[in-house]
Amino acid sequence: AASAAAASAAAAAASAAAAAAAATSATTTAAAAHARRISRQAAERARQASLRVAELLRTLHPAAWLVVGTALVQHRRSRAAKRGDLREIRSQVFTDDFHIAIVTTAALPWMTGTAINPLLRAAYLSKAGRSVTLAVPWLHPREQALVFPGRLRFDDPQAQERHIRLWLAERGGVRADFRLRFYPARYDLDRGSILPLGDVTGCFEAGECDVCVLEEPEHLNWYHSGANWRHRFKLVIGVVHTNYLYYARMYAGAATAAVLKRLNEWMCGAYCDRVIKLSGTIQPLPRAVVCNVHGVRSEFLEIGRRAARSHFPPRRAGAYFLGKVLWAKGHRLLIDYLSLQQSLGQPPTHVDVYGGGEDLAEVEVEAAARELRLSFFPPTDHSGATLRRYKVFINPSQSEVLSTTTAEALAMGKFVVVQRHPSNDFFMQFRNTLPYDTPEEFLQQLQAALDSEPEPLSAEERRALSWEGATDRFLEAVSNCTLSDVLPTLGDHATRWVHATVQKGGPVGDRLRRASGAGPVWKQSWLAQEKWRAAPPTEIVEASILATPPGMAPVRASAAPPRR
Repeated sequence: AASAAAASAAAAAASAAAAAAAATSATTTAAAAHARRISRQAAERARQASLRVAELLRTLHPAAWLVVGTALVQHRRSRAAKRGDLREIRSQVFTDDFHIAIVTTAALPWMTGTAINPLLRAAYLSKAGRSVTLAVPWLHPREQALVFPGRLRFDDPQAQERHIRLWLAERGGVRADFRLRFYPARYDLDRGSILPLGDVTGCFEAGECDVCVLEEPEHLNWYHSGANWRHRFKLVIGVVHTNYLYYARMYAGAATAAVLKRLNEWMCGAYCDRVIKLSGTIQPLPRAVVCNVHGVRSEFLEIGRRAARSHFPPRRAGAYFLGKVLWAKGHRLLIDYLSLQQSLGQPPTHVDVYGGGEDLAEVEVEAAARELRLSFFPPTDHSGATLRRYKVFINPSQSEVLSTTTAEALAMGKFVVVQRHPSNDFFMQFRNTLPYDTPEEFLQQLQAALDSEPEPLSAEERRALSWEGATDRFLEAVSNCTLSDVLPTLGDHATRWVHATVQKGGPVGDRLRRASGAGPVWKQSWLAQEKWRAAPPTEIVEASILATPPGMAPVRASAAPPRR
């Protein structure tokens, strides 16, 4: 009887579970149907409004009605074409049969984030079995001298490619079979960054136009004069690296920042189907999601493993700060925090600062004037023996999008003391992250880190920091692109039409670029000639150097993007 009762109870529970599952499924289906109905109603209202506007224009101004009507027809055709592209790419993503083209704004041996991270992304995507092409800028040797360290110069792209692949194998710790292409570019001394020259979309063959990843899409498109990325590729994803608005406010003022904010919105909306922001500190952008799709090199994780197994001597050094020495990078805050420590009568904490930069002399003078225990050292390799002996990394910067050095310090098994800030949200999941909100809490967390030992990284933490984990997150972001929220809007098409009209305006376009501060790429009308359309990047850059020699470009206007 007891057995029968138990069986009866189990059957009743199963029946109840089935009923609950059916109810949940019905609720989900009803919710999806409701969402589709709301979407159709909104689309119908927009269509009716467009028809009313068109009818009004036809009555009042037939010529304007013809222009608007043509634009609306082109817009509908473009959306239909993109809808077909997205269906096709969704099917390809499901079967892992698609090509990924990556375009970035810098290349090794310039050791900057937009040179290193896209290179590693291409390598690990290729290692994961994806077909990848990476396009990087080619600079004339005269401008290489302004960017590349030491005496590194390359007479042709093949020599630079050998250097890039050697670094990838020796320092990146990965060998991968992906294609590497070079596009023509110039170095803008005023901005401290590289600007594309001509139509970069032409770097890719027809079979390489499935998914395109624009690393720094706003930067790549400020002076883009080629085809629409969204027409050339089935799916375009922009990865935003830099908080340009922070630097604009600091160095150029609120007015420039306001103009730049709107310009970045337009560029991302016009040329990207989806935007990935590395952290929430980036300005709002159309169709954007927040996801850290960057990782750290395997050598940092290996250092952390060995340190956890006591393969290195005990870390006797205390706290350090590594990065470019700029007031905007947090050095002002660090000085203020340590000055507060003095005023509270607490024992002074010694911090070693590694790095160089435009504000180094001023920072040293300020630290000496306040009698702080700060020692300054030149830039050094974060994975080198010099920095392995420290156990506490501090980073008070509020200008970062996602700090690579913080991730590297965590990977090496160190404490990191960082502010609770959108740029640091990703790091809050790690046990060795010590966050703070106030200067007083910074001092408390710093002292707690100096008085204790960090925890070894768990397997999950290592995976989250690795490039394998970053590649998983990136591919998930690609697969999550839905049909409803990535289709181009009428505003996107209007922005693209205005931008293309300006950039392809011949000599008039040259003058407009010059007035807007395009630096060495202001003169591009000559690229429309037939002989330049298939010319190699070396010849295009050589001709551009003759047209606008380095250091002879016009000074940028106040509304131009700020120095990186």
